[in-house]
Amino acid sequence: MPRSPEQFDDIRKQKKQLIMETALELFAENGYHATSISQIAAKAKISKGLTYNYFNSKKEILDELMNHGFNEIYDNLDINHDGVLTSEEFIYFIRQNFKLLRENMQHWKLFFSLLLQPQISQTFAKTYEEKAAPIFNLFYGFIKEQGSKDPENDLMAIASLIEGAFLYCVAAPDVFPMEKLEEAVISASFKIVNNQ
Repeated sequence: MPRSPEQFDDIRKQKKQLIMETALELFAENGYHATSISQIAAKAKISKGLTYNYFNSKKEILDELMNHGFNEIYDNLDINHDGVLTSEEFIYFIRQNFKLLRENMQHWKLFFSLLLQPQISQTFAKTYEEKAAPIFNLFYGFIKEQGSKDPENDLMAIASLIEGAFLYCVAAPDVFPMEKLEEAVISASFKIVNNQ
């Protein structure tokens, strides 16, 4: 029986995901510049030609990985898409992202190790600035609405607190229990904005 268009679409998504996960693993282990499309294809057990059916270049794979990482994190913010971040949405954002870490720790270890490579960090900084701007605007509005006396500095402190906690969970997950760290981040964030 011939495959339906939906089945072909599912197969295509699975192959694309396989290529991305394989590339992420190789980029993290060997370095982005030291990894070739041929190596990605070989490890994924698909032909090099088929890999090019999904991605035009190694850079395109990297861009897709970064976009996927950002989207997965930021999809949990401003759930009702009204441009205003409530306390409940802020807490939901933190909890959902800790959940993402718990559910796929290996992926995030590889992702962060890729971002920390010197050659990647410059590209990442530009992407981060573009992608994070609307997020920081939401956070800024939330912090101001909470009554912060210094919203700009509080934004920097809270963003560093959240991102540092995520990085800490990935780099040293056994040092602090993740559930306690999650609660500490939420509590500390509200202490910052409430000037406590």
